[in-house]
Amino acid sequence: MARSRRIVRARGRWRDFRGTLRPLGAVLIGLAIAQAVCAAAGYAWEFWLVSEAEQQLSDAFVLLIIAGLTAGAGVASYRYGRRFSKETVTRREALLAVTLIWLAAGAFAGLPFYFCGVELFDLAPTDHVNRLVDAFFESVSGMTTTGATVIDDIDGDVVKGMAGRHGGLSHPILLWRSLIQWLGGMGIVVLFVAVFPSLGAGAKHMFKGEVPGTTAEGLKPRIAETSFTLWKLYAGLTLVETVLLVMLGMTPFDAVCHAFTTMSTGGFSTSDASVAGWNSYSIEMVIGTFMFLGSLNYGLYYALLRGRSWRAVMRNTELRAFLVLCVILVTALTLGILPQHDHDIVQAFRYAYFMVGTTMSSTGYGTDDYMAYSQPMLMVVILMMFIGGCSGSTAGGIKVERIVLMAKTSWAEFRESFRPAVVQVVRMGKNAVPNEILRDVAVFVGVYMATLGFGVLFVVAVESWLNGWDCSVGTAFGATLSALSNMGPGPWHDGPDNFVRYHAISKLFFVFAMLLGRLEFFTLFALLVPDFWRR
Repeated sequence: MARSRRIVRARGRWRDFRGTLRPLGAVLIGLAIAQAVCAAAGYAWEFWLVSEAEQQLSDAFVLLIIAGLTAGAGVASYRYGRRFSKETVTRREALLAVTLIWLAAGAFAGLPFYFCGVELFDLAPTDHVNRLVDAFFESVSGMTTTGATVIDDIDGDVVKGMAGRHGGLSHPILLWRSLIQWLGGMGIVVLFVAVFPSLGAGAKHMFKGEVPGTTAEGLKPRIAETSFTLWKLYAGLTLVETVLLVMLGMTPFDAVCHAFTTMSTGGFSTSDASVAGWNSYSIEMVIGTFMFLGSLNYGLYYALLRGRSWRAVMRNTELRAFLVLCVILVTALTLGILPQHDHDIVQAFRYAYFMVGTTMSSTGYGTDDYMAYSQPMLMVVILMMFIGGCSGSTAGGIKVERIVLMAKTSWAEFRESFRPAVVQVVRMGKNAVPNEILRDVAVFVGVYMATLGFGVLFVVAVESWLNGWDCSVGTAFGATLSALSNMGPGPWHDGPDNFVRYHAISKLFFVFAMLLGRLEFFTLFALLVPDFWRR
């Protein structure tokens, strides 16, 4: 009797979060449908357009079986969570649900890499633990649109022709690898809110926990309707880019994959050489332009659709700052890399335009060897990795809006130092920014820098003690910055620009860093506070 009373009291002290399994189950069911679609489309491509000697049809069947497992887990989770779900979702439940959704989606999205990836990773077939870690790393990198990879041979033996590039990865896995970035770009949680609006007021909490940035320009109060509109915009831009890439000479398969990973600002390519493998000025210009478009606040696109004029949209402070910054960076980089391109201004502009687009958007596609740049130009690239794109976009980084607010806050503090009697107001456009927003921005930047510093020390220690690798501070800095900013490639890598050689513990830390960057710290760190779990 005494024991039962203690159990009751213990249960009374902790919140009941079992209802969060309901949205988790719904997302897993959606993920299973995506896996089944990839299996069917990949099988069709392999069967009809790849020579019989090169076909890898087994991967499609494996992906279909995994889709069944994912659907079963989703149905079980949904049905169990429905017994404990409430009419509305609280903010705490939304934060937990968002985190669980990303972790579970990463785990189930990684199963195809594990079961089809015996030869994908640089590991022994019996090294199951490290294969699991690599598969989880690859899927979370895709879902968070980071673009870092542990697969060191995508092409295999390249076969050109009607079927396009084909080798190390089968078409079902290549398509799945691209699709998870597309789904993660706009956010699997935003998709969930769009198709499952019965959350009521809790949908707002989940939406805010997913959409990056500090503002949501011009979005409707009805979150489900807003989410669905954003996805239509996202899909429409993806379709336009696909058509343009096909017209410029890409195969339909490569065009679809690159459109998925461009609009999501993810960066997974179907070639080891990335976009440089096509060596096409026009393809690079199209992809570069769409990377810039993916860096903009989708709320501005939404405002245009609702009838706002171009002039009204262009008054957005963050947009103007982003455009001015990009013009300055393209100009500076064009002039700075002229020696690397035989003083050919056209070629220098070609690579500078793409480099600014891929870095500011945090996509991570490559067409040029940025490590061959002079030290000032390399520092420009590092600066872009910190900044990232606009709030409310699929890009990573600190975000231009926060950089602008930090600059304005600093300027206000400078003015206050010699005019203390004057009230200094920080504005974005005509609107005064509340002090709580300024506080959030300052805390975000502080936590970002502290996490970056800790990550560098952690990775250096792990690689030195457990991996026997004298990992330099520069290499650890580049890898940690890449993960936190959801950037993909990391500067100062000692060897190939991927994450193959890192220890499994370092890779798990990078997974955590990628999720921190995608969910912008507060969502994930809130779960580490003991009061979060108490009533």
